[in-house]
Amino acid sequence: MSYPFGKYEFDDITEYIAAKRDKAKIDSLERNGKSKAQIAKNMKEQIAREGICFETVVGEDFLKQLDKDSFTRSEEPQEIFHKETKGEKQRRRAKHILLIPLYLLLMLALGIGILWLKKADESEKNIEDLRQRAMATPTVAPTKPAAELVGVDDELPTEPEASPTEAVYEEPKPLEILPRFKELYEENNDLAGWLTIEGTVIDYPVMYKEDDNDFYLSHNFNKDSDINGLLVLDKRCERDGSGRNMLIHGHHMRNGSMFGSLTKYEDEAYFKEHPVITFSTLYEERQYEIFAVFKSSVYDEETDDIKFYDFIDIQTREDFNTYIRSALDDSLYDTGVRPYWGDKLLSLSTCEYSKENGRLVVVGREVK
Repeated sequence: MSYPFGKYEFDDITEYIAAKRDKAKIDSLERNGKSKAQIAKNMKEQIAREGICFETVVGEDFLKQLDKDSFTRSEEPQEIFHKETKGEKQRRRAKHILLIPLYLLLMLALGIGILWLKKADESEKNIEDLRQRAMATPTVAPTKPAAELVGVDDELPTEPEASPTEAVYEEPKPLEILPRFKELYEENNDLAGWLTIEGTVIDYPVMYKEDDNDFYLSHNFNKDSDINGLLVLDKRCERDGSGRNMLIHGHHMRNGSMFGSLTKYEDEAYFKEHPVITFSTLYEERQYEIFAVFKSSVYDEETDDIKFYDFIDIQTREDFNTYIRSALDDSLYDTGVRPYWGDKLLSLSTCEYSKENGRLVVVGREVK
C-alpha cells in the first residue's frame, strides 16, 4: 500500500505521518520579507532559533529550496514539493538498510559492556562481603634471618640440628579450623584459606578441588559463573598446608583484580614495598618473605624455563636445592633472602605475555 502526499508517495505509514509533521512545521514558519531571498533567509533563521528538525525528504527538500532561494533574485514562485523518483527512493531505503547492522552492533556492544560492568561490580561486592566476614589478617614483619648463599654450585644451608634428646611420642593434635573461616567453610567446603599482600589489592579467598584446577578460575565462591574467578590452590597440594611447596594460580585480570597486579613485582622497588605475603590456611596463619621473582612458561618441554609446577611434592633436599637454585638464577633481581632446607615455600603463578604460555612466578619462604 502506498501513501501519496503532495508530490511524494510513501510506502510506509510511519514515514507518511512524519511527512505530515514536516509539512506542519513548514506551514508554521512566518514568511517575512519582500523578496524571495529575504523570506528564505528569515525562515532559515526561524528554523535555527527554534531548533526545528525535519524527519523526512519533505523537510530535506524544503531546506534545499531555502538554500537556493537565499541566492536568487527571481520572484517567480517555485514548487517546493517534487515527486521522489524510483531511483531516489531505492537509494534512500538502501542507505537505511545498510545502517541497521551498524546500529545492531552498537547496541550489542553497549549491552555487553553494561552486562560486564554489572557482573564485575557484583563480583567485587561478593568478594568484599567475604572479606568482611573473614576479617583482615594482620601482616607481621619477617623475624627469621636470611641465610647466606655463596654460589649456585654450593650446598644450600640447613637449619642447625637440635641437641639429641630422648624421643617422646606425642599424640598428634586434631586440626581445628580457624574461627574466622568456620562460617565460610560451612557454606563452601572447597575453601582452602586466604591470601593477602598488605598494601595491594590482593586480598582473596583461595579455593581447592582435589581433582580440578579450572573450576574456580571461572566461578565465584557461590559457584556461579564469574569471569574473574578466584585464586586456586593447585590440586596436587595438601590443603592443610603440610606440603613443602604450596602453588596458587590466579588470573591476570586487566582491571587489576585477582593476580592482575602481581606483575608489578617485576619492579624491584615494588618488591621492597611489599616483601611479605600472608597466606592463612584453614588451620593457621602464615607469612612468607619473597626470595625470587622469575618468568617461566608451561606446556613447552623444548625450553629451559623452570618447570616450577613440577616442584610441589618436594621430598628430597636435592630436589629442594634444584628448585631454589633455579629460582634464584632466573630471578629478575636479588632479594637478599635465601631459603633453608626444611622451609615451607609458597609459589604464586599468573599469566605473563612476553612469551607463549608465559607465567610470572613469585616465590616466598615461610617466616617462622
